[in-house]
Amino acid sequence: MDWDTYYEKFYDWATSTQISRMSSLTSFGDSSEIAEVAQEYMDEAAASRLIKKAVAYGIQFTAEEIYDLSCCCNQEAMNVLLDSAKCSFSQEQLEDLWGIVDDDVLERVAARNHVKLFDEECDDFEHDTIYDEQNQAVPKIGFFTKLLAGIGIAGALSSSRRPHPGHCTGDCANCPPHYGYRYGRWYYGHGHQHGCEFGGNKGDGSL
Repeated sequence: MDWDTYYEKFYDWATSTQISRMSSLTSFGDSSEIAEVAQEYMDEAAASRLIKKAVAYGIQFTAEEIYDLSCCCNQEAMNVLLDSAKCSFSQEQLEDLWGIVDDDVLERVAARNHVKLFDEECDDFEHDTIYDEQNQAVPKIGFFTKLLAGIGIAGALSSSRRPHPGHCTGDCANCPPHYGYRYGRWYYGHGHQHGCEFGGNKGDGSL
């Protein structure tokens, strides 16, 4: 089945048919239509499979489309998208994708776009030299390691101050990232409790 036929009939089919007919695709169309379909699946595995098939076919996505696809694709598909992308990314766009793709992929794409990630923080780290008791310089650790450590410490402090009751509290702004609500965005039109790792459908996309 060619893409035009698939896309024309897509919204007339049930979700199960939309996904099953994907395997019969013999061509792909405009990247915006493919990105739209992937997000409409509301199924991470299916969306990721469609995107990887499209990339293998030679489809190029825009930076904005890649950013939008981060809400419905797994990390493997996002790695493929970024590694194959020929579009230009801004520093802000790449920094927003941190944690969604592998660090080495993000660094390769940043180098390709002549972007220095987290530039201000990196400059601060570069000028900070730490000395031990013998007044010898201590080897620096990487920025991502420091950032992860900081997040971990902050998370530990936060959890020790206010343990979560084990269900959705409605406090969306302070809820950790999860399927349904992540990085300040709602997913698929569902409410906050959908997919909440503390009270939603565990094992169905929750992080």
